[in-house]
Amino acid sequence: MSVTTKSIILRIPSKVIYGALKDTRLEEIFPEFFIGISKRIVHENTLREITFKTVTQDNQIAIYETFKLKIFAKYKTKIEYVTKTNTDEKSVMIESIIQTHISNVLYALLMLETGYINGVIENRNKEKSHSGIVK
Repeated sequence: MSVTTKSIILRIPSKVIYGALKDTRLEEIFPEFFIGISKRIVHENTLREITFKTVTQDNQIAIYETFKLKIFAKYKTKIEYVTKTNTDEKSVMIESIIQTHISNVLYALLMLETGYINGVIENRNKEKSHSGIVK
């Protein structure tokens, strides 16, 4: 079994990250991208850890993804992302698919942080502009 572990610290509360990981809107809105793939939660420790199992229709590829969330500081969360696959073979194509999947997940987490930070800044700016208005 192939194992990959990555850690990342995001400036987002763990509650927001946990909610985003469980969000299924992408699968609902664009089912054409998930033909032949099933994804389900196999382990869950609310707001601390969640494990997904994703398999292809023919069970050629099975990916277990575990996200361990730890409060790192105020409004910061450390994520340990562990990916285990059923592939030991050195197929360049399968390895490429898995590595692309991992990089897409990490990229999505970074974009979540960007959106969260931009939203916080926008709210602060709105509050500042409204507090300066004299009625």
